[in-house]
Amino acid sequence: MKLQNTLLMSGLLVSGLLNVAHAADAKPCVQYALSAWLIDGKSPYQAFSKCASASVVSDPHITTFKGLAYDHNFPGDYTLMELQDNSGFSVVGRFIVDKANKVSAYTIPEAIKFTWPSHTAELHRGDEGAVLLIDGKVTVLQSNKTVKIGDVGYVSRKGASYFVANNVSDIAAVINSSTFYLDLNVTVPREADTQGLLGNPLNFSLFDRDGADLPVLTDTSDAELNKVSRADFSNYLESWRIANGNVFSSEIAPAIPDYNAKIYTLADIGKKRLERAQIQCEALEAAQEDRFNLNNCLFDMSLGGNKFARSAHHNQPAISRMEVSN
Repeated sequence: MKLQNTLLMSGLLVSGLLNVAHAADAKPCVQYALSAWLIDGKSPYQAFSKCASASVVSDPHITTFKGLAYDHNFPGDYTLMELQDNSGFSVVGRFIVDKANKVSAYTIPEAIKFTWPSHTAELHRGDEGAVLLIDGKVTVLQSNKTVKIGDVGYVSRKGASYFVANNVSDIAAVINSSTFYLDLNVTVPREADTQGLLGNPLNFSLFDRDGADLPVLTDTSDAELNKVSRADFSNYLESWRIANGNVFSSEIAPAIPDYNAKIYTLADIGKKRLERAQIQCEALEAAQEDRFNLNNCLFDMSLGGNKFARSAHHNQPAISRMEVSN
């Protein structure tokens, strides 16, 4: 692992050991993310002072650039990240209700869109890998191939995993696709001024689109748990929801969220089911200790079933977790 970290941070995997298109001109965070992706398909998660990573995985669990974890269980199109500069770059996610599960509150990432002032790239959940659209047109991308996004970036594919590079702003994203959902990891420069559901790499707090701080209280019964009221959380989410029109190249309009719907927590899980999940998650933790999140795993294994277990493999480590009070 120490050798792997050294190679990741030095960029040797990209510039010296592997012959990868675009690598020679890659900026630090794009190079770092690409190196981690080339090793085993994982998103970057090791400590690297120049970059910060955030993720949206499974049903879905969100971890911000600063390490706050929370769940987002409502459908619709939401701004995950946008730069507060003149670049005009943003990342939008579409969440849909997962009808394959009995728990109606589940939503999953169905599509991700990257937007520049003059170009777009979209990835939609598909039967065999993701469906890729460049500037609104379906683009066939074979495994181990790369396609340019105008003069602003590129998309590379490795099996069911996709790497999206923004060469203008030194931002990279890894999208791991399946027939169930898309996992997303975004890496940005640590000094990047971002806003949206993925937060900001320099600020632990979450802010709505108007700049209001989401009031979060520390749970004294758990040093690593924070709580927020349903009303405040709903207002926060709604501020980042794109309510006007359809931003994706799809005839299907985004769903309208019901913020009064049931929000499931670990307290809703029966004792026997939770015990079975605990055993399964302990086995996963032993195999994936470097990026494991127990709360996320228990939630997935108890309510979502085995098909969600893979999310633990791609999950970002979190400093603390935020839960919504019903």
